[in-house]
Amino acid sequence: MSGGPGDLAADPGSDPDLRAAEYVLGTLDPGERAAMVHALATDADAAGRVRAWERRLSPLLAAIPPVVPPSRVRAALLRAVGAGSGGSPDPLAHLRRQVRRWRIATAGAGLLAAGLAVFVAFGLRPEPEGGRYLAVVQGGGALPALIVRVDTRTGTAQVRPVGAEAPAGRSLELWYVGAAGPKPLGLVGAGASRVSLPQDATPDGVLAVSVEPPGGSPSGQPTGPVVYTGKLIAE
Repeated sequence: MSGGPGDLAADPGSDPDLRAAEYVLGTLDPGERAAMVHALATDADAAGRVRAWERRLSPLLAAIPPVVPPSRVRAALLRAVGAGSGGSPDPLAHLRRQVRRWRIATAGAGLLAAGLAVFVAFGLRPEPEGGRYLAVVQGGGALPALIVRVDTRTGTAQVRPVGAEAPAGRSLELWYVGAAGPKPLGLVGAGASRVSLPQDATPDGVLAVSVEPPGGSPSGQPTGPVVYTGKLIAE
């Protein structure tokens, strides 16, 4: 990543609220998820943030039709809760107690694929007074490409790559697309980063990722195909 003004700068720290959102969405890697589970057992603030995101995202569950799992999946779940070793006297009851958290944490790709449309359908519109927004930037794959948290009050956004993949020998570049057209935010790297928003950025804009030559667009405008997009959702 080059050192130009449009590049993504290293994220100075992890945002606990964004981490809670990713935990609920199911996009943390195994190590991060284990650390979050430990935090939930010891930190009341962390548990409160997770509950708040569960409330915000729970309407997405309505978009997922019920599916009867294959018998092998049921058997695997019963083994996981100790049915085979006598560790749980009533594994089905245990599963029922855990089902709400389990569904939210593991729905993952299906919820994300329908997420933006469901939020629009439920009428959750940006509130100008709040200034904080979340965008799930995706292109129809199993995982979102990026999770972006925007703060219009500070003019910055936190960018966390999840499933973004650049073609060999090419770069991915993030853009804010508003009334004045696309504005470059920087190259998408492998780690979490922070970007500065254009001065004219508003919650009505769209985030997009295009495929560009190595180092980014030479013209300041997208030159390759747009592979990921996402709208801002008010927190």
